[in-house]
Amino acid sequence: MHLFYHPGINLLKSFNAGDIHHQLTDVESAHIKVMRLKPGDKVKLTDGIGNFADALLEDANPKKSTVVLTAVTAEPGKPFRLTIAVAPTKNIARYEWFIEKATEIGIDEIIPLYCDHSERERLRVDRLEKVAVSAMKQSLKAWIPKIHEPVSFSDLMLSKNLPDDLFMAWIDDNVTLHLKDAYTSGKDVLVLIGPEGDFSKSEVASAKDRGFVPVSLGKSRLRTETAALSACMIVNLLNE
Repeated sequence: MHLFYHPGINLLKSFNAGDIHHQLTDVESAHIKVMRLKPGDKVKLTDGIGNFADALLEDANPKKSTVVLTAVTAEPGKPFRLTIAVAPTKNIARYEWFIEKATEIGIDEIIPLYCDHSERERLRVDRLEKVAVSAMKQSLKAWIPKIHEPVSFSDLMLSKNLPDDLFMAWIDDNVTLHLKDAYTSGKDVLVLIGPEGDFSKSEVASAKDRGFVPVSLGKSRLRTETAALSACMIVNLLNE
């Protein structure tokens, strides 16, 4: 079954209201052509906010394909929210790799974080969103993570809308508390992942003052994207 992304609409509410005819986006319509699908073929849609829809392809137009919904099911949300604020890598492919794998594993929000030692200061969020969409479809998920506009470290520290569980992965010999032992399953959590040069001393002090707990991700020295994915896996495993 082919999964297509249908953003900007709640499929369940639409179906329940009797609105069953939908036009796919230009991008998804182009995929219809590539896959050589024909009218009457079965397809599956997701709105990225927890709903799957079974549908029949009505018109295979490569620019404005249309479908008819036949059934919609809601995928239950998780009892926790995982947010990772991670510094963009110099090689953007590595950052996109993290976006892809974190989406496949399960993550709710990703915040590109500009730090004192950041190697990259320009980022195209729309490109990262495309990576997330592709990963969501590939892994047959009904939820897509929210990718925020980049934010400076200092601005993030001033935010009032942070969860209760706050952690900072910090490379320091004195940090012995592992994330797996610090995090309590079922709780909303934000984990900070710094650039290759790690957080600056002033950033560490600022994070501690804001309530972030320094944690370790193990004995190995990890690349930025590997550390971020490790944090993602740890939180998800603890919530299994």
